[in-house]
Amino acid sequence: MKNKFTGLIFLMWVFALPGYAQWSVGIEGGYNQNALYTNVGALSFTKYVPQNGFSVGIPVQYKIKDWFSIQADPQFIQKNYELKRTQFFEGIYQKNINSYVQLPLMGHFTFGGEKLKGFLNLGGYASYWSMGRIKGVQANIFSDIESSSDTQEYDRYLELKNGYSYNESYTFDERKDNRLELGWLTGVGMSYQYKKYQFFVEGRYYQSITDQQKNYMINQIPRYNQTYTAQIGCLYQFAKKPKKSTSSN
Repeated sequence: MKNKFTGLIFLMWVFALPGYAQWSVGIEGGYNQNALYTNVGALSFTKYVPQNGFSVGIPVQYKIKDWFSIQADPQFIQKNYELKRTQFFEGIYQKNINSYVQLPLMGHFTFGGEKLKGFLNLGGYASYWSMGRIKGVQANIFSDIESSSDTQEYDRYLELKNGYSYNESYTFDERKDNRLELGWLTGVGMSYQYKKYQFFVEGRYYQSITDQQKNYMINQIPRYNQTYTAQIGCLYQFAKKPKKSTSSN
């Protein structure tokens, strides 16, 4: 799968070489919602909840035709999620705040009028899990809460055990954590051309195809990031590089 992904990126760049060039560079940013796609059937009273984050990037666009460009978006993006306990374990949770350095590479297809256009992005991405933070509430199993009656009933586990809060940097485990992520993406949006500036809004979806974990145990349940983003940005278009002309004597 990784070899096919690398080959796709290479072919997109090769396709971009012929013809004339028009470069555009800009800035973009927005908010996202990330979900951890996995199976929690073996974990009672547990679920993963999507969490919001943000992203900022520097889009670079190479125009080949009026309707087609190659685009790369070096960016910083968060892919957050929450592990939440339910019912009797209500109140116990952990939020994972994960930061990635990411490089999407895509084909940029445009359609519409001269100034107002729609566009479609299709491609892949590679990202590196650069840092993380965890915060939440856990029950202290070494602390008992004394009750006036041994037969007293409790509605929540945190009424039996003292809960404690934590907020700390995540320590990577080289045996377990897979910090390299590969995936595919698709996006749709609208752009408006004003002189040499192109303003745009876009909704984008990222789907990882690599497990967030290394293969470190038997019957391992994979974990994949699924990220929806909404962003705005602006591109500055440089002058077109004309095609080389040939002359005969």
